[in-house]
Amino acid sequence: MSDLMHEIANWSSVRRYDNRSIPDEVLRRILDAARRAPSWANVQSWHFIVVKDPSTKAKLRQLAMGQKFIESADAVVVCCGDLSAWGEEERLKQMRLLSPVLVDDLGISFDEGFIKSSLKDPAYNPVLRGKEILLARLYEQLSLAIAFMILQAKHEGVGSCIIGAIANEMTEMNPELYREVRRDLNLPEDKLILTLVTLGYPAAGDRLKPRPRKDFGEVVSRERYGTPF
Repeated sequence: MSDLMHEIANWSSVRRYDNRSIPDEVLRRILDAARRAPSWANVQSWHFIVVKDPSTKAKLRQLAMGQKFIESADAVVVCCGDLSAWGEEERLKQMRLLSPVLVDDLGISFDEGFIKSSLKDPAYNPVLRGKEILLARLYEQLSLAIAFMILQAKHEGVGSCIIGAIANEMTEMNPELYREVRRDLNLPEDKLILTLVTLGYPAAGDRLKPRPRKDFGEVVSRERYGTPF
């Protein structure tokens, strides 16, 4: 536990990389950590594409407003939100898989009738609230997976950086390039590019410093807002 807290406390975005290639078995562990992240209602509305091809990385750099270090990273993970994961058939499938866990943890048995009726309730089904709410849930789910991804990368000695400024459906920037990248990646219509994560071994001699954070007491309360923990 102390080792994990040390890695969390010393995490920093890495934007300078050396030319070493990340072995496939290391990349697999990093992406497997993302796959195992918590997911509300077991929906797992994500898909990850690992890109090493130089020409594709060059386009991803353009997609990310020209941020140069994207091309120097050994791999760029295209992090997609999966709209199909919110469909009724897929939701039922994932809840069936979750059923044994619910029985053990909560004493709740799977009831297909309840699950089908719950899909008519906005509390259980963000699709009913429209595109903006659904996108918020997609980002929420994906952010958990990315957190697991970058922590496993840190554990493997691999640096990472989350790219927030990109052209996609949300920003509506550079739509022609965005469509071209989608074609290059063979993305189905129900997969949305939400962000990118660069991965690479940190450049030798880089002195990475933990990012400044607000004091503990500024962001944590006990029982009620403003009561010190």
